[in-house]
Amino acid sequence: MEKRKRWVVFRGRLCIIVGVTAMLVAMFLPQQIPAGLSPLVVVFGVGFIALAIPTKVWRKLPEWFRREDTWM
Repeated sequence: MEKRKRWVVFRGRLCIIVGVTAMLVAMFLPQQIPAGLSPLVVVFGVGFIALAIPTKVWRKLPEWFRREDTWM
């Protein structure tokens, strides 16, 4: 695997780990987070998970919603 691709895979996995950890802390340890910051932790968790998705997938997403469903 080339160096750039290895970095992209590592970054994606790291973002998934950080995002899932933030979500789990917000769900199971809410007393550890100040009450006002709890929604922000959830947003950051979802954001980190979204950052792990490659840009190629994000670019094709609008195309997927516009495609013709001929099986109907």
